Amino acid sequence: MKIISLIITKYKHELILVFFILVYVFYFTTASFFRYDNFYTGRFDLGNMDQTVWNTINGRIFQASSDLIPLSRLSAHADFMLILLSPFYLLWSHPKMLLLIQTVVLSFGAIFVFLIGKEILKNKNLALIFSILYLMNPLLQLTNLYDFHAVTLSTTFLLASFYFLIKKKYFLLVIFLLLSGITKEQVWIIVSIFGIPLLFKKDMKLKILGAGIMLFSLFIFGLLGYLIWYAIPQSLGREHFAVSYYSDFGDSPLQVIKTIIFSPQKILSTVFKEDRLEYLKQLFIPLGFISFLNPLALVFSIPDLFINLLSKNPQLHQIYYQYTANITPFIFISAIYGVKIFIKWFPKIPKFFISFYLIIFTLLSSFLFGPLPGGKNSNLDMFTKPQPKKQIIENFISRIPQKHSVAATNNLGSHASQRRDIYTIPEGIDSADVILFLLNDQFAQPSLQAQKEMVENLKQDKSYIKVFEKDDFVVFKKREIML
Repeated sequence: MKIISLIITKYKHELILVFFILVYVFYFTTASFFRYDNFYTGRFDLGNMDQTVWNTINGRIFQASSDLIPLSRLSAHADFMLILLSPFYLLWSHPKMLLLIQTVVLSFGAIFVFLIGKEILKNKNLALIFSILYLMNPLLQLTNLYDFHAVTLSTTFLLASFYFLIKKKYFLLVIFLLLSGITKEQVWIIVSIFGIPLLFKKDMKLKILGAGIMLFSLFIFGLLGYLIWYAIPQSLGREHFAVSYYSDFGDSPLQVIKTIIFSPQKILSTVFKEDRLEYLKQLFIPLGFISFLNPLALVFSIPDLFINLLSKNPQLHQIYYQYTANITPFIFISAIYGVKIFIKWFPKIPKFFISFYLIIFTLLSSFLFGPLPGGKNSNLDMFTKPQPKKQIIENFISRIPQKHSVAATNNLGSHASQRRDIYTIPEGIDSADVILFLLNDQFAQPSLQAQKEMVENLKQDKSYIKVFEKDDFVVFKKREIML
């Protein structure tokens, strides 16, 4: 008992952190699984990711389906992390595996926040506060809930990279930078910035390492950019979908880049729009804007901040999706440095008041923006509004042979994605072997009413037979196929 008491006394901060991590993992794993079970996840994007991982483990490496043809996932994004995750499907080939991995990896970010805080502040109490506030941060929780995205994992990988940078553990730095880079193509720009501090080291080997990180990362980013935004779209006779997000700056990737470089007034007018300023407020208010006391650490987040702020797509400058994943780490790192500066300026102010200040702003933000119970925008539909026929729907979908192509509404897409050909209605509406509708999605494309009209049209289509209908769930199949 004495030994246990000594361990608890010596490692009380670490044990408290483990407790909060376990609570976080339990709640968000449960919430994510309930979202899946009750059809609140979608083909976009859990289904896309699941199909790519499932295809990879079945020999079709990094392949998804789009526009009625199998394509490399590279036609959309370079999230090669999905290939690395595919062996987990040998343990459990299910979309929930991705949701579980995402929650666990994000929770581990709290460990690196704690380690960074302890290293910089030399105060385990403040380091623990920061790590708990990380788990309570609305940005983190929202990215965790809204399906699965490989880039979301970069939150933890970038925190780990920064920790190993300041601890001078360069082998681990390179490993986690590589893991960060393969979560999405633009992360390579952030990875390149990690090389800059090494250029100022006296040791020539570190200078070479820094230059290597920068040059390699920029080369990979340039190569992937050429493939994703030019070469592959050209071969398919279309533009990459993201180009339209920046059409205010030009009608091609090159034009967009030129406009951004040579028209700073246009950038400023865009950044200072009301919705962008609201987005910035929501990013930084959870830590009481203390990140701005040390803006240097925020330099790492500039690539993604610009991508989000300049986009016409409103989803990119909202905190509810994965687009904050590469920004969140540096908000915390800059805030930790900001507290260090504040303590230096005002050494007589008790550290308790600093902790209280941070906690109050995090709790306020959690109430205003967060998904937890008790908040103004709490996300509880998966608990309070379950799909009443979920077992019937799931059982039917599970019986569809994987050899059949399926077109499904987005809310069914992640439940039918483990096959070579899966399309999102209205895509595939006149060619898929099986067509699945769940007519209860307020975000249905092109609209819920349009989907209901598609159902009525299919009832008159001689090529298809209605094989099942229960409330909002309707299924059609081609006449010649067997189910």
